[in-house]
Amino acid sequence: MWHCLIIIYTTIWGLVYANPQLNLPTPQPEIFYNGYTPNVATTPSQLKADRDRSQRYGPPYSGDGGRSGSGSSDDGFDDFRYGQTYDERMRLGYAYPTPRLNFTERTDDSPFSGDVNRDRGPDNRYANHNYGPTSTSTDRNYGNFNDQPNNRPYADENPNAQYNYNNNPNVEFVGLNNNRNRFENPYLSNQDRFNLNQAYVDRQRFQQDRRYQQELEKLRNLLVETDQKGSLECTANVAAQWNFETNVNDFTQTEALNAQQRYVEYQRITAQQSKRINKDLIFDRRLYRQLMLQSEAGPNALPIDVLDRYNRLLNEMLFLYNDASICAYQQPFQCDLHYIPHLKDIMAKSRDWDELQHTWVEYHRKAGRGMRDNYEQLIDVMQDVASVNNVTNGGEYWYLAYESGNFRQDMDNVWEQIRPLYEGLHSYVRRKLRDYYGPDRINRIAPIPSHILGNMYGQSWSNVLDILIPYPGRKLIDVTPRMVEQGYTPLLMFQLAEEFFTSINMSAVGPDFYRNSVFEQPLDRRVLCEPSAWDFCNRHDFRVKICTDINQRSLISVHHEMAHIQYFLQYRHHPKIFRNGANPAFHQAVGDAIGLSVSTPKHLQTLGLLQRSLDESSYDINYLFTMAIDKVAFLPFALALDNWRYDVFSGNVNKRIMNCHYWNLRERYSGIKPPVLRSEKDFDLGAKYHIPANIPYVKYFFSTVLQFQLYRGMCRAAGQYVPNDPRKPLHKCDIYRQPAAGNILKDMMAKGASQPWQEVLQETLGEGRLDGSALREYFAPLEEWLRLEALRTNEYVGWNYDGDYCKRSIETAGLQVFGGYYNGAACRELNLLLLFLSSWLCYLVVLSSMS
Repeated sequence: MWHCLIIIYTTIWGLVYANPQLNLPTPQPEIFYNGYTPNVATTPSQLKADRDRSQRYGPPYSGDGGRSGSGSSDDGFDDFRYGQTYDERMRLGYAYPTPRLNFTERTDDSPFSGDVNRDRGPDNRYANHNYGPTSTSTDRNYGNFNDQPNNRPYADENPNAQYNYNNNPNVEFVGLNNNRNRFENPYLSNQDRFNLNQAYVDRQRFQQDRRYQQELEKLRNLLVETDQKGSLECTANVAAQWNFETNVNDFTQTEALNAQQRYVEYQRITAQQSKRINKDLIFDRRLYRQLMLQSEAGPNALPIDVLDRYNRLLNEMLFLYNDASICAYQQPFQCDLHYIPHLKDIMAKSRDWDELQHTWVEYHRKAGRGMRDNYEQLIDVMQDVASVNNVTNGGEYWYLAYESGNFRQDMDNVWEQIRPLYEGLHSYVRRKLRDYYGPDRINRIAPIPSHILGNMYGQSWSNVLDILIPYPGRKLIDVTPRMVEQGYTPLLMFQLAEEFFTSINMSAVGPDFYRNSVFEQPLDRRVLCEPSAWDFCNRHDFRVKICTDINQRSLISVHHEMAHIQYFLQYRHHPKIFRNGANPAFHQAVGDAIGLSVSTPKHLQTLGLLQRSLDESSYDINYLFTMAIDKVAFLPFALALDNWRYDVFSGNVNKRIMNCHYWNLRERYSGIKPPVLRSEKDFDLGAKYHIPANIPYVKYFFSTVLQFQLYRGMCRAAGQYVPNDPRKPLHKCDIYRQPAAGNILKDMMAKGASQPWQEVLQETLGEGRLDGSALREYFAPLEEWLRLEALRTNEYVGWNYDGDYCKRSIETAGLQVFGGYYNGAACRELNLLLLFLSSWLCYLVVLSSMS
């Protein structure tokens, strides 16, 4: 009888508690007021994992973590695909005492004085920051100013009344349109983003007014002073960061942190000063843009107490992220496995379904679940960040740098352009994985479980190329042996990269670049080897830091980093606020576009590293497929990640269902599902570095698409690509020694951030928006091959929802799910069957004991 009870108890226990993700406690760190915890990482290497380069305000452009051949991928962030722009919107602030700048205060009677709006009340603290309401309103009127009788100029005695109707602090150039804002597309008809075409007579009156001109000249002088001092502060900060990363020790670390704090504080105060300037009477669009960008301080604009809370939340989440470790599969006493290097290596190399599932489930539980409460608090704080930056909600703030009122919809439209290619790729990959793991684990029409794609997040499928490669007998090009034979050195590789750019009519870098840069790991000191390009903010000192290996990957990486240097050189004539890419994605898109050219067989032949031409279609398909499972497979992941953040920051999605909403987006965009059922106890996105660090991710989507658009434009100009001509396909284009291609790139780079990115693309490529058609054209031969393969194998293209991937509460759902494809009904039936069998076995035991 006891045997019977034990069997029943064991069966029920297995049914309820077998899933390792359920009811397992997550240790909570003890929180102190300053946001730190016992044993928080403070060594240089651990500090690097705590805060990426954009958070430390060091060099602006890091390597992409091995994504384009630019160095090691073990950078602690898994996929720091592209670096952060130096002056990108501040994502992390510091609660320091506020010193005063020695700027001349505006007088009350100045047309540019912030006091013109002083009677607007305490709720309009940032009334002069002309960020209008979001462009979600449907009652837009782009008519002539004089056609609006209720908005006639000089409605009262206040000379500024024409700009301040309804006392609305968030209306920009209200006289034209009550719904206009900084995000309107400047290329739509009857629009002028900076109001240069409206009320011409009144503008002329202001411009002819002597006092107005005097104050305008004072404003220009103030901006010159700000620019000069800002450049000096930036130079001091970058120098300190350089000293730390090229000579890691406690002293240089302390100096780097102090310099960082000083520079962040300077930028915060500058933003406050710029915010107090009335921009309504500034008709010079360049001057207006300079003030607008200078007024954006991100989280640093928060009140001190809220800023401290913001910082503590990030520190606590990053502590949990960095501290996460799990036990090895079937080795309960080996429990010190961290993401880098252990778990990342397991996900890349293991082909054991159960080991991969164990690793995925346990890491997401340990890294993500414990920070869910902190992240829910961060969502509230992001609303405050949006408020002090004069946008309506945290979702709108998240896309602020892209200057578009419909940015999310624009990116979804771009994705719809690319989706047919992705679906063909997805169908082929699912078939190959099903052949490998068996149809009992992978359904032919369902989403793919994310844990078997070679990456913890299912964002790149390159690590399972051995399973997926279309033609295993056709090796991929690798010129590394030839480079070694020919005596390549790091210096020679950079000289080749410089010659590549001079051959397309761009600038030489000069001897100082070679003298000051770091190309190899020194023997006498420790260097952080993450590839990066550095602008020292003084218009002449540009450097690269990279520990170069002699291989094909490093060759492409060197060209990528040199592209950043070229960007620095081309826009160095601008004020500092404009010395950046047109948006956060431009810099890396340029570097990767150059990488597309350098990696072609044609260019490698030109360098003498490839002796014979590989014209067989099988080599082409392998090459394009390898690119696609990296670049194309990544796109829906990046889009889903930040669309999720937009939804939770804007309040479109309730916090109580945010984990399930993420998996709904993953299934919708990429046809990927979790390996086991998830619930709202989990916070799976917490296992991705960019979430606890609060770093934007959509720029990676933007950059990946834009690189092909830039590449197509240059190849067309060079005559190396002719649409529908099989002799000149886009993927074989090499712009080396093609000045026409270089002139396009040079023109785009020279604009820096002085114009909206849409305008930059329009003037250089004739395309005023992001366009996914270039990527489709690049992969056209592969897309056709995938289509024929699907027909040949009768494979289903697309995916069908095959059951719940996430429940509000798993416990109340009565479901247990293990691997493979799944649905609730099958799991319940299996549970009932097991319970029935155990009861029958118990009955037989009782009968035998009675007899």
